[in-house]
Amino acid sequence: MLILLVSAGAIAQANDGAPPARATTTDFRIDNAVYVGDEKEPVCRSSTIFHQGVVYDCMKSPAETIVFDMATGRFVMLDLKHRSRSELTTGVVEAFTDEMQQVAARSGDPLIKFLAAPRFEERFDAASGNLTLAAPLAVYRLTLQSEQDPSVLAQYHEFSDWYARLNAMLSPGSRPPFGRLVANAALVQRSSTASEVSLTLPSGGPNRQPITIRSEHRLVRQLAEADLDRVAEARRQMVGFKSIRFTEYRKAELR
Repeated sequence: MLILLVSAGAIAQANDGAPPARATTTDFRIDNAVYVGDEKEPVCRSSTIFHQGVVYDCMKSPAETIVFDMATGRFVMLDLKHRSRSELTTGVVEAFTDEMQQVAARSGDPLIKFLAAPRFEERFDAASGNLTLAAPLAVYRLTLQSEQDPSVLAQYHEFSDWYARLNAMLSPGSRPPFGRLVANAALVQRSSTASEVSLTLPSGGPNRQPITIRSEHRLVRQLAEADLDRVAEARRQMVGFKSIRFTEYRKAELR
C-alpha cells in the first residue's frame, strides 16, 4: 500500500504539457448512478456519451443534456422541458471557479475553507485498486480501473475536470469543486478511470450531519444505435431550442 500527501497543487502538475490530440478519438459511453447515504435507489442516473471528440451528458431527471465540445471549449446546456438552451465557454467557467476559490479561502465555514485548497493523505492499495484520499473534513474513496486506450483517458479526464467546475456554476450554493479535482488528478497519475467514487463529509458541528455521496460508473466501449440517436437528437436541439442567457437558464424550474 502506498501512502503520500496530495494537494490542490497536484491538479496543475497533472495537467501540464500539451493538450490531448484531437485527430483520432475513441467513442465510448459511461453509465452513471448517484446514491446518497444508505439509499438503495439512485437519486440520479445519467449516460455520458463520448462521440467524435464531443461529450453528451444525458440526464432524465432533471430532463437535461449537457454538450461539451472539448476542441472549442464550449458547453451547451439543453433544458428539454422548456426547450431552451444556453452556452458557456470554459474560460467563463474557469473564471467563476477561480473567484469561488478566493471566496472559499476567506470563508468562516471550516469545510468550505478546506475545499478552497484541499490537502489529503493518499493511500493506494494496488492489489484491490482502491484509492483513499483522507482529511479530517472530507474523505474520498475511489475504485480504480486501469485504462490502456490513451484517447479514452484523455477525453475522460478532460471532461471530468471541466464538468466538476461546471456543476459548481450550475448549482448555486454548491461546494467548491477542488476536492474532486484533486481526486481526478490522482486518477491521471495512475492512468485510470473510476468505477466508483464516494465522498464522506463527517459532522462539522450541530448544524451539519455526516453524509456520504456515492457514484457508480460503468464504461461501455461500443456505442449502441440508441446512443447515436441521442447524439443526433441533441444536435437538432442545439439548433432548434430557444437561446437564453445563462442566468435565465439557471433560474428555470429545471433546477
